[in-house]
Amino acid sequence: MTLRLISIGLFAVINVLCSCDNAVIMPRVQIASMHVESKIHARMARVLVTTQMKNFANQSLETQFTFQLPDTAFISNFTMSVGDKSITAIVKEKKEANKIYEQSKQLGVSAAKIDRQDDTPNREMKIFTVSVNVAAESKAVFKLQYHELLSRKFGYYKQRISFQPRQIVHDLVFRAKIFEQEGINTFHYTLPGSNTTETSSNELTVVKASENTRELYFKPTVDYQKAQNISKGISGEVVLIYDVEHSNVGGIILQENEYFVHYLAPSGFTVLNKNIIFVIDISGSMQGLKMEQTRLAMLSILDQLHPGDYFNILLFDNNIQEWFSEPMLATLTNVNLAKIFVHDKVHARGGTDINSGLLRGVTLLDTTQSLGGTKGNIIVFLTDGRPTAGITNTKSIRLGVTAANKHKFSIFSLGFGFDVDMPFLKALSWENGGFARRIYEESDASRQLESFYKELENPTLIDVKIDYPNNAVELSSLTSTRFPQYFKGSELIIVGKINDHFQSQLDAHVQGQGSVTNLDTNINSTALKVGNIMESSIIEKMWAYMKINDLLKDIALTDDDDMKMILRNKTLKLSLKYNFVTPLTSMIVSETLLPRKIAYDHVELGVAPSRGRKTKFRSKPGRVVHSQSFNIAHRPYPDTNALSSDLDKHGIRKDSNSGSINQIRLATVYCVFFLLQFLSYCSR
Repeated sequence: MTLRLISIGLFAVINVLCSCDNAVIMPRVQIASMHVESKIHARMARVLVTTQMKNFANQSLETQFTFQLPDTAFISNFTMSVGDKSITAIVKEKKEANKIYEQSKQLGVSAAKIDRQDDTPNREMKIFTVSVNVAAESKAVFKLQYHELLSRKFGYYKQRISFQPRQIVHDLVFRAKIFEQEGINTFHYTLPGSNTTETSSNELTVVKASENTRELYFKPTVDYQKAQNISKGISGEVVLIYDVEHSNVGGIILQENEYFVHYLAPSGFTVLNKNIIFVIDISGSMQGLKMEQTRLAMLSILDQLHPGDYFNILLFDNNIQEWFSEPMLATLTNVNLAKIFVHDKVHARGGTDINSGLLRGVTLLDTTQSLGGTKGNIIVFLTDGRPTAGITNTKSIRLGVTAANKHKFSIFSLGFGFDVDMPFLKALSWENGGFARRIYEESDASRQLESFYKELENPTLIDVKIDYPNNAVELSSLTSTRFPQYFKGSELIIVGKINDHFQSQLDAHVQGQGSVTNLDTNINSTALKVGNIMESSIIEKMWAYMKINDLLKDIALTDDDDMKMILRNKTLKLSLKYNFVTPLTSMIVSETLLPRKIAYDHVELGVAPSRGRKTKFRSKPGRVVHSQSFNIAHRPYPDTNALSSDLDKHGIRKDSNSGSINQIRLATVYCVFFLLQFLSYCSR
């Protein structure tokens, strides 16, 4: 009787434990080492993350990594080494990569796929996931490489490198080397978990400097990692910030083989006054925190207007309300009147007539431009939703606004939150000489708006044009060579391909209108200097990188299905040629992509294909995911047809014991319960 009571009590305890989210098998795949290496050459960064994993369990485990990359980065390589074999991932069109991955799962062979998670937006970062399998009692090395073109804002280049191993790592190292042709005049950095800006070596880092280079070495101790988090260690970013000498008003052209890049950051020009219209969505969906943050940001931005600026504020829901019928000079009196208007009138109500709001903004700016003078012409458009009043077809809105604008003014769009139609805002801004950004609906949203405005605050040139000799370059290879405005502290970048027959030094004619003096100069190219250990063919990769981005913009802008397909094929061809993971491609690694001899040698690869049950142990969000495979038959390539009828869409056998943690928990409970019942019976 006592044993029977014990068995019932134990059954209850086990049942509670098995239903508890914390009753998850702890990770047994450990990171033995993680080395992150960044090399920056001519603004193009190549980052290599090398991670060695160890599995001490007696069964294979699948670990899922989630990692963040900057929005402008492209993954360019992924290698998995197990035992003495290495498998290098290849870039495929998304559909084909998904097919290979699903087939690999059905066959039970080792595979991994890197995909962008477009449904999980993050601040200027994109999120990728990759699942890798580590064999029982073995180690594996994973190498992930990506490229990023660094943009210049506020007078410097910034590189953000995510540093989140999610556990204490005894061999954790970060190395960076910057090599710039013009010479480096500014450099500082911050470490994960710290807001302190450093410029030289300290107890954790070593910094080396020369005229053209900066090197950083950072090896956080175990104690330092535990101080960040006792179990997960470091979670943050290494941020590198630097700038180069910009002594040549026409910029610098670097030439490598048949490719060139032209960097243009003209300095010494007086800041232009602006004609600026703020077009603000005050529809009902802006109610609450969004509206409050918009008011606070506008009050701050009004204080930053220059005395010579002309400005106006236009509010729209399903109606339009203007501060004044024409733009006003930014005198102290007018700025204070505008603040009263913002405080009293910026309140959410009504529908969303985007078309009427933007067309009226263009008309107002036309009125201001008639006053004459060389000025920056800007529309700042802020919305959180989609058009619900007036013309609601976004294609019609774009066509109408672009036709009315006639490429005279730059439209910069701000999308508030995650419900906004960002593809529409991006296309609208690209067509009208601006760009679109997402404002994240968080406590610092007003600061995000202020930071955005600072990028537009100081135009120094308008109508910037760069011309290259027609016989020297392939015109179709060029990225954009016309820019409505140049803003202080930024940089214009043009890349292209030189004609095969052209043997001379490439030159360019650069023009732009300033307030006092105009930009009108010629510049010649120089041969690219390749610093030791820096990557070769960097200009060619940069050309492919920028050309892909331009083609992706063109795809978003065109409404012609045939042209969209032509552009898509060009983009796909470049993505595959240069091994870049773009919105059209995925990176896939699988034993099925290797010669059959290697795939059969699954013992040496350290991964045993399985036709048996596959049980996934899923932890809470953000934790590592593990999968244990119970190998019943070790056949390298089982008959796909024979298997397919017994597999679900995830490649898991559809038997009564497969699939979920709940089934395994329940099976464990029943086994323990019946064992105790049997013992109880035997004791009577």
